[in-house]
Parts: sequence; C-alpha cells; structure tokens
Amino acid sequence: MRLSPRAFSIAALAALALPAPGALAQEAGDPAPAPPAPVSAPPAPSADPVGPPDPSQAPPVKKESKFHRNFFDETDGKLDFSNFLAKGGFFPMPVIITEPAVDGGFGVVAQFITVNKDDPKRTTRRMLGAVKTGNGSYGYGYFQSGSAFDDRVSYKFGVGRGKVTLKAYPDILPSGLEYTNKYDYGALASVRLHLADSRFSLGPLFDFRKLHSRIDLDIEDLPERFSDFERKLKTGALGFGVHFDSRDNAMTPTEGLNIYAEGKFNDGAFGSDRNFQIYDVHGYGFHKLSPEWRLGAKVEVDAIRGHYPVYFASSINLRGIEARRYQGETAVSTELEITRQISPRWALLGFAGLGFTDAGGARIFDDSGAKIAGGGGFRYRIARKLGLDAGIDVAYGPSGAVFYLQFGHAWAFNLD
Repeated sequence: MRLSPRAFSIAALAALALPAPGALAQEAGDPAPAPPAPVSAPPAPSADPVGPPDPSQAPPVKKESKFHRNFFDETDGKLDFSNFLAKGGFFPMPVIITEPAVDGGFGVVAQFITVNKDDPKRTTRRMLGAVKTGNGSYGYGYFQSGSAFDDRVSYKFGVGRGKVTLKAYPDILPSGLEYTNKYDYGALASVRLHLADSRFSLGPLFDFRKLHSRIDLDIEDLPERFSDFERKLKTGALGFGVHFDSRDNAMTPTEGLNIYAEGKFNDGAFGSDRNFQIYDVHGYGFHKLSPEWRLGAKVEVDAIRGHYPVYFASSINLRGIEARRYQGETAVSTELEITRQISPRWALLGFAGLGFTDAGGARIFDDSGAKIAGGGGFRYRIARKLGLDAGIDVAYGPSGAVFYLQFGHAWAFNLD
C-alpha cells in the first residue's frame, strides 16, 4: 500500500508602507530681487552636531518576530520552512492520505530532525506516527534514517504494527475480493556502505513480519489457491542492494540519476514460514532542459518468485492507478514527467505513465495488459534552502480521477 503523507497549511502576510506626504510650492511670477546680504552674518551651523545624538530623533527599527524569521524567507518574504527545518528539533507533520484503495485517511507524524551544519541537506530523521483510513485500516510505528562515520554509511530502519484492508482482483472475481492483513509486527532495515566514489553504495537488507490474513466475506469451501487469505504467517528475509545516486537533491531532484537493484530472500533459516524471493530494479532520471524546463523519467520492475503469499504479488505503481489494483509475478511501471518553472517559487507539471503485469505462475491473477494513466499538478518551493517542493497532483486512470498531496517528489517514496 502506498500512502501519501503530504499536507500543508499555507498562510500569507502583507504590509503597506505609505510615504508621508509633503510638497514645496512656488507661485509663478516675476522673481523679487534678493535682499542684500547682512554686514555681519552669523556663522553657519556645523554639519556635525556637537554632543551625542538625540535618541528620540532616530527612526524606529522594526523588530522581526520569531514566527516571521522561521516561516518566511529573508530574500523574497515568501512562506518558507527552510529556517525552521534547518534548526532541527521537533516538527509535527499532519498526514493526509488520498489513496483511494484505502478510502483516504488522516494521521500525525512527529518528526525529530538533526541537521548537519556543514551540509543541511544531510539530516537524521526520527519519525513517530499513526494513521487511520476510511476503510478501517490503521498503523503506528517508528522510522529513522541518517548517516554515520562521516557519511560513509547510510541507514534506514522502521518498526510498526497495524491493520490493512485492501482488495485483490483475482481472475474469477473481477469485482474484487476484500481482505485484511493484521500485522503483529513489521520490521524493515537497510545499511549501505558508500564506496570511494560516494555515488555508489551497497549493503544488506532486512525484512521481518508476522501477520494474520482473513477474507472479509463468509465463503464456504474456499478454493485451495485462496487459502493464503485465511492463515497466520511469519516472513523473514535477508537481502542485498546495489545503488547509484547522483541526484542534486534527495527530496525534489532536478538533475541526476538514482538507480538500484535489490533482492530479498525469505527462507526458513531466517524464521520465514515460506521460501520466496523478491527482486526490485528501479531507475529514476532527472534532467534540466533549460532554466525553465526539466524532465523526469522512471522505470520500475518488481518481481516475486517461489512459494509467496498471493497478497505479496508485485503490482503496478503509477499515479492514477489504485495501489495493488493490478498484480502478478512481475510488474513494470514507467512514467514521464515534464515540469515548467514559472517563477522561483511556483511550477506546473504534467505526467503520463504506462504499466503492465505478467501473471506468470501466479495462482489467482491474470495478465493486466497495458494500463495508462496521466495528469498534471503544481508545486510550491516550500523550503528554498533545502530545495524542497510541495503541491498537488490530479491523475486520471482506468478507474477515474485521483488526487495526491505531494511532499517532495511524487516518486520520493521509492527513491533512496
């Protein structure tokens, strides 16, 4: 399930300064002769007054409020979170979920940010949060990401619990089969060592879960191939990933590449009840065509093999297509995005994507065929110094229109 925790409240302040009116007028006519100079004129006063200046004559200095310094940029006076985020500390973030697969939802994430003073783009994030959705799904947990050993090692890990209700679309039930997975726990982590060329990194992956799945309907004589939906299951996986990252910005990149290949191996030796493998090969590219135009492209190939639970099957991941709507043993998702920067703060964008699944040996799914989705949106540079954008996308796909609140790039959830 892909959630979109991206929400902002935007305020505007304005001030008017009126100059004091004043004018010197001179009537027209013949100028009068100048009076003769006096015989003894007093000396002109000195330009530099003697003695200390009178404080009452100095213009008042307008003192900027702490709120204004934190949330408005000192260069253009626009709403901006750079100074607030650069200080680190506590940052509460509302979460608005717009994913139609879970009927939307709301949550709160408490972020604790530690900023590297030498490089403010390198931060340690600690997040504690909880969400609840319209279809009864919920979750809560802790996530942390950062770097160590002078940025030679980067890491991510998260733990949580929750319940997720979704629909699968098997070949014999095209209208969908609703099921619920209740997670007693889920724990995921990765550690990557950066090589001499820091753009390359590699390292291990960890993924451990315990869940109970059930179908939200009373179905007698459930076919064997649907039995995964009515059982308890533990999964335990170790894996490995190789990454290349040359992006100019981690959250809203405008130039560079992010490419990685990962494999996770669930096995009884790691505590898994099933032996199966998950493979992901993702590539994202960003390029400035001109100061006003930039292009983005992504290709995601996700595959699963072995004796996997059917609800773990790969799925198409595109704006405009519901999460987990089209599943199979292999899923391919491609998308192009073009952005027009109309001012230093505002940008417009359009995007279009194509995805498909191959059922392979999947026990309940059919091939999806080609699925197309696309749309447009806008972005506002919410943190200029960090290069961070926020905005809204509206996409149209096979099931109709969907809107997304974005914090960072729309692909940020799958980027490093």
